[in-house]
Amino acid sequence: MFKSFVRILSIAVIALTLSAAQLGTAQRATAQNATQVATMQACSATCAFPRTVTDGAGNNVTIKALPMHIASATLATDEMLTALVDPSRVAAITINALDATQSNIADIAKTIPNKLGTPLSPEAVIALKPDLVFVASYTDAGVVKQLKDAGLTVFQFANFNSIKDIENNVMLVGKATGSEDAAAQLVNGMETKLKAIADAVKNVKPLTVLYYGPDGYSNGVGSTIDEVLTRAGGKNAVTVGGIKDNPYPQLSDEFLVTQDPDVILLAGFNSYAPGFVDKFNKNPNFQTLKAIKNKRVIIANDAHIASISQYIVLGVSDVAALLYPDAYKPDATPNATMSATAAATMNATVNATMSATVVVK
Repeated sequence: MFKSFVRILSIAVIALTLSAAQLGTAQRATAQNATQVATMQACSATCAFPRTVTDGAGNNVTIKALPMHIASATLATDEMLTALVDPSRVAAITINALDATQSNIADIAKTIPNKLGTPLSPEAVIALKPDLVFVASYTDAGVVKQLKDAGLTVFQFANFNSIKDIENNVMLVGKATGSEDAAAQLVNGMETKLKAIADAVKNVKPLTVLYYGPDGYSNGVGSTIDEVLTRAGGKNAVTVGGIKDNPYPQLSDEFLVTQDPDVILLAGFNSYAPGFVDKFNKNPNFQTLKAIKNKRVIIANDAHIASISQYIVLGVSDVAALLYPDAYKPDATPNATMSATAAATMNATVNATMSATVVVK
């Protein structure tokens, strides 16, 4: 009799457990459906699916329905995507998004359930069953082919060499995800911020500034960092020194001493080169540099300055404030480059319950 009672009780417990699990699944499905309805209602008049969008590689990509399970395989698209869509629509971003030395969404990244490793595993992406995958022109061609062969909708980004390129990519993410209005607002915010900086520094006496990374690598004409420095009102010491045909030159100690820039920005993302900052500061060849003497050797916020997403505008702001603190003072709000919708999404995401992080390799 007692055994029968235990068996009945066990069955009841199992039934309750299954009911709870089914309820949880139903609640998640209801929440996702609600998000989809809200997203469609927020779409502009042109937000219709299916739609065909030409990606950065020139491919005509047909997106059958509003994507609700998106995987991003580049840090730039991680940052754009999380600013433009509800976080529940993001299935995976890169593991790099967790690293605050290079990512502007390290806190947000903790709330996204899956992280894609490096190099990108096509099997890991396929297992997630995303309805849209963002990759870059530098993503291994074999991986891209495998994703497409598996029937996934793959959208490539190819141009990252200027702020205009970045703004175009923001608009492409908007078109691909049905977030055109939010993307347009984001780009308008970038342009507003850039104009405010330009107006503030237009009458200053330009200072020479150099971005300097491990092993002497720097950035010249044709690089986004060169545009950051010049948009901030500075003169890039690489260009002043006559290097105009190499966007990523390796500089000699003699070049630095000869140019003697007013301000030197040391790469902030430098964990792959232990002792880089200390080695620079103790280099006997550099002790005559006025930037060292005047304590104007600064570790850059590479998450801003080296960004190839909308956050690059914060890099321009950083440099302008550093070079000309009397002429330009940055906004107190870090979300200045975002639309009100995107900022609200970010805040809601950061305040959400932190989910477990799963690294997919």
